[in-house]
Amino acid sequence: MITEILLEPVEEDVRVPVLFDGFVEPGAQAAQALLVLGKVARTRFWMPPSMVNRLIAESDPVFTADRTTLRAEAFSPCCGVYARLDLLEAGELGEGCTNVDLSEATRTVLAGVVAQDPLHLTVRGDGIHLRTLDGQNDESLVPLPDRWVAGFAEVAAVTAGAVKKAELDKLEARAFLRRLPTAVGKSWAVASGRGLRLTARAGQDSIPASRLHRLRIVEPLIRFAQGMTVYTRPGSEVASWVLDLERARLIVTLSPEPSRGFSGEGGWLNSLAAGLEAQELVAGRAGHDVVDGTWFSRELPSGRGPENRRLAKARELVAAGAVRSLPDGGYEIARAGSVQRVRLSPPGCTCAWWAKHQENRGPCSHVLAARMSAVEA
Repeated sequence: MITEILLEPVEEDVRVPVLFDGFVEPGAQAAQALLVLGKVARTRFWMPPSMVNRLIAESDPVFTADRTTLRAEAFSPCCGVYARLDLLEAGELGEGCTNVDLSEATRTVLAGVVAQDPLHLTVRGDGIHLRTLDGQNDESLVPLPDRWVAGFAEVAAVTAGAVKKAELDKLEARAFLRRLPTAVGKSWAVASGRGLRLTARAGQDSIPASRLHRLRIVEPLIRFAQGMTVYTRPGSEVASWVLDLERARLIVTLSPEPSRGFSGEGGWLNSLAAGLEAQELVAGRAGHDVVDGTWFSRELPSGRGPENRRLAKARELVAAGAVRSLPDGGYEIARAGSVQRVRLSPPGCTCAWWAKHQENRGPCSHVLAARMSAVEA
C-alpha cells in the first residue's frame, strides 16, 4: 500500500530527459545526505568585509547522471567547501545534468524521512520531484552561479593525482568526526593507532587539515558512516574526506583556508598557458572522482564560468608586445608604467602577487605571459 501511494503517476514531459526515477535507499540516510548538501550551499564559512551586510543567494545541488552513478554536488557560498554525494546503487540511470534549489518546503519533506521510510526521487533535466510518506515537492531548474562553474574546474585540478593517505573503519571514523573541534587553525591529521588525530606540526605522512571544523557539517551522517578514507597529493594543501555510507559515499573537499574559495584558484593556468584546449576541464564540464581516479561528464545546463582574470591579463600582455626576453633567459614585462622581471626555471616574479602566493594559487599573470611567449617562440 505504501509503495502504491508513492508510485502514483506524475505527469511528465517526454521531451525532457529523465536522469533517475526510483526509490533511494536507505531513505533516511539519503534524505540526511541531501540536507547536508543543502546546508553546505547555505553556510558561509568566511565573510569578506565587503559582504558584511550583503549575502549572496547560491544554488543547492547539481545532479549528474552518467548511467552508472547519480551524483549531487554543492559548494558553500564562500566556495571553500565542496561536497558531493555519490549514490552508487541508484537503479536505472539516464544521462544528463540539472541544478536546483532545495527550498524550505523540500527540506521539510526530507527532514520527515526516518528509520525505514521510503524516499522516491525523480531527477529530470528541468528539476527534481521528491515523494515520501508525509508529503512531496518539486524543485525547478535554477541558474547556476558562475563561481560554481569555476569551482568545479578547480576542484578537479586539485584532486587529480591524489592518493589514499588514510583509511578508517566504522568505529574510528565516527570517533574522529565526533571529536572535531568547533574551531581549529593551521593543523594536520596524523596516524594515531588505527585512527587519526590533529596536530599543529606537519610530518612526513601528515594530511592537510587546516580549519577542519568545516567538516563538522557532516554531523547528521555520522550515525550512518561505515568508514572514512582521506585522499591528498604529496605537498598539497588540500585533502578530500570521503565518508563511506551504505550504497553511497559523501566526499568533502576543503580549501586550505576559508578565505580561499576554489573558484579563485589557478590550477589549470599553466596548462592553459601551454596551449591546453580541453575546454570541458576549465568550463567545469568534467568532474574528477578522487576515489576511483576517473573522470565523469557534467554537462552543466546553465552557468558559463568567467575567464580567469590572470589568464586574461596575461593574454593582453602578450598581445600588446609587453613581454621581452632577456639575454640571461629571463623576461621583462613592461606595461602601464610597471616593469616586472620574470624567470621560468625556477619560476619567479618581482610582482606583489608572487611575493604573497608564489604558485600556491597558480602563477601570476606575468609568469603566465612569459610562459605563453616561450611557447610561441
